[in-house]
Amino acid sequence: MPQTALTKEAERLRNLIGIDKRKADQLTALDRKIARAESALTYLDEQIGEAEKAKARIGALTAARKQEYGNVFDALLEEETQLKDLYAPLEKKLGDAVGTLGKLTFVVRRDVDIERWASAGEELLDLRRGGPFRGQGELAKAAREELLEAWKTGSSTEVAKAMAEFRERHDEHFLEHALVRRADGARYWQWGANISRWLDDTSHVAIRYGISYDGVDIEWLSPGTRGIVLLLVYLSVDQSDDRPLIIDQPEENLDPQSIFDELVQRFREVQLRRQVIIVTHNANLVVNTDADQIIVASAGSHPRGRLPKISYQAGGLEDPQIRRAVCDILEGGEQAFRDRARRLRVQLPR
Repeated sequence: MPQTALTKEAERLRNLIGIDKRKADQLTALDRKIARAESALTYLDEQIGEAEKAKARIGALTAARKQEYGNVFDALLEEETQLKDLYAPLEKKLGDAVGTLGKLTFVVRRDVDIERWASAGEELLDLRRGGPFRGQGELAKAAREELLEAWKTGSSTEVAKAMAEFRERHDEHFLEHALVRRADGARYWQWGANISRWLDDTSHVAIRYGISYDGVDIEWLSPGTRGIVLLLVYLSVDQSDDRPLIIDQPEENLDPQSIFDELVQRFREVQLRRQVIIVTHNANLVVNTDADQIIVASAGSHPRGRLPKISYQAGGLEDPQIRRAVCDILEGGEQAFRDRARRLRVQLPR
């Protein structure tokens, strides 16, 4: 064949080979795309499967959260029971007492700091937006109406039910007052997690126990009443102890009538089983408790750079010098005592 024909044939064959190679490359690229698409399809199928199970998982997690929330109050109830059992002897002793002690009761209760709980929630909400929680105080108001009773007295089941109803009633309201826009994905979901943690928080509920006087917690009493109550409780409860007892000025913040009515007789009873040492400036306690011995301390002059010299005089009330010292210290001297008696129109022997 002529060379020209051979050259043309060679050119034609080269073109055919090139076309086949391009087709082969295209086929390979298509195979890769198909493989990637199949992998993506498998992943999407898995995600769809997980999403289809999400509702069931959410339901299970919600039920578990509700159960755990109630378990916290089961623990609080158990603590209440243990405290009542532990202090039952004290409660019985107070119940059998008369006078001031008869007005005392042992109290175990749940304290709920609803303002603290509501304040923590308001920090997570935009209170400027229109909605049921617009403005400070509205969230606390809703909590008092819907949760407080369950928190204070309810069983774990009642508390869990009350919280579940509160969430169901107000979940949409929380979204209305969200601090973060829904479009801000990650921050929005984090805000939702913070809201959930706040709702399930129980740190604002605590067990408190103590003594109340005539229905008033002892910490709300005046200093004088509180002091006498605590002293009377100690003297009444600690009846098996025979060690010496030292009391420093039990009459502080007390009127003379209360000292005579409440302390004098109690000290007389206590001194039958143990030695009682009282530091006092009150005549009722010195004279009417039938003190076996009175020690009068006197401070001398105060030299510069040195402590004053202190001297002591001891004896019973039958000792004239002790009686005179008691009169001088506690009554301001015999003349002051007689002046007071004259104002009261009481006749005293000369």
